Amino acid sequence: MSRDFGFSGKDGKLDLSGFAPRPAVENTTPPREESIAEQSAERAGFHSRSPVERVARVRKPSQPFDQAFVRAPVDVINRFKLFCNNTGLSYGEALDELMRRSGV
Repeated sequence: MSRDFGFSGKDGKLDLSGFAPRPAVENTTPPREESIAEQSAERAGFHSRSPVERVARVRKPSQPFDQAFVRAPVDVINRFKLFCNNTGLSYGEALDELMRRSGV
């Protein structure tokens, strides 16, 4: 069994005479470790698993809320939902609008 481990020198030592460091490039900052990793991952087809930032909904200041449960025939509920969809109003805003229109 050969014990030279691929070294071809006479005494079993590696010849490094042709080895030289790269010339230094002036006025460059080394890339961040993270950007190197991101570039490597992108080349390999990986995508970031960083959580997507959720945008908070800006709501108008309002009064306290309460709930009212309404039992009504399906055709009445469907008409109400169509009204909300067509006007872009929430259920509460639509109820307020319909009450205002009826004078209540």
